[in-house]
Amino acid sequence: MNSKIAVIGVGGRTGTMLAFEIGRKNKNIFGVAEARQLQLIKDKKLYIQRGENLELFREKVILPEDFGKDSLPDIIFLTVKNPVGPTVKYYYQKMYSIMKGKNENLPTLILSQNGLSAGREAVIALKEIFGEEEAKKIQVIRMSLFNSVDKKEISDKIYISYFLPIRLAFGVVSGSKETTQLRNIFKDSEIEAEEVSPKNVQNMEFSKLFTNLIGVPSALKNLSIKEGFKDKEIFEEEIEVLKEYLKVVRVSGGKILNFKKMPLKLLANLISFCPLSILSLFRGKLANAISKGRGGKPKGNLDEIDYYNGEVVKLGKNLSMPTPANEKVLNLARMVQN
Repeated sequence: MNSKIAVIGVGGRTGTMLAFEIGRKNKNIFGVAEARQLQLIKDKKLYIQRGENLELFREKVILPEDFGKDSLPDIIFLTVKNPVGPTVKYYYQKMYSIMKGKNENLPTLILSQNGLSAGREAVIALKEIFGEEEAKKIQVIRMSLFNSVDKKEISDKIYISYFLPIRLAFGVVSGSKETTQLRNIFKDSEIEAEEVSPKNVQNMEFSKLFTNLIGVPSALKNLSIKEGFKDKEIFEEEIEVLKEYLKVVRVSGGKILNFKKMPLKLLANLISFCPLSILSLFRGKLANAISKGRGGKPKGNLDEIDYYNGEVVKLGKNLSMPTPANEKVLNLARMVQN
């Protein structure tokens, strides 16, 4: 029997993509969306662009207040933006009330957010609801998506676009270490998912943040990575941001991991230890490789800058390490948003 799956955050980039892709093979799935997104879906105005194909999003979707009225899922993909604590509390308190007195397991929680804090925040929220011992029984999994997902709204229609195959990594943060159910879901959905050990989940997050930082200085000037890297000054800013981050990671005791078809460790070592003058000679090739890895999609989600460069600044402060390059980008991004 297919696992019953809930995707919270449909209407957004990641939630819509996951609900669509998993729903192609598993019909025991439903999405949860806010009222505006739900109305767009009912009005047949949410579209998926994967490769050359344009398809209408047709999965079952409900409002947050209707969650749990029929039955509870086995797995929850929580794809809403940071911070996750309030959202985790809302849904798990709701389920706690429904299941009180029943000898049933609460659903596995899978977190797809950017940054370094989602897993920790979710565990804290669960402990506040259930107490430390009961919270340990709830499986919490951190997921890092490596595909760029674009969202455009044109003439009151929403278009979610991404390239295939979907590549991601995941690892257990808390609870049971058994992941066969989740691995089978990814396999059936033709999602290329790589599991990391619990001890490497933090390094997986460091690695994902490394990819998220690339292209931010260019995007703040409304340039693609290829365009930004052509400009020597912007390229140097990009590299300084990354060098600074990688130094902070090393001092914290972390490391960058390699993934299938993604030699991030090699790229990190090149950026860390090669002089800027040497790297500059290869900036065209670097731009092409990074752009290809993102399926040609531009850098997006700059509204989450606090969970990109902001995370570097926060980590640097915790280690008493200055991070001027990332602070500069962070401050500029906040000015642009305001």
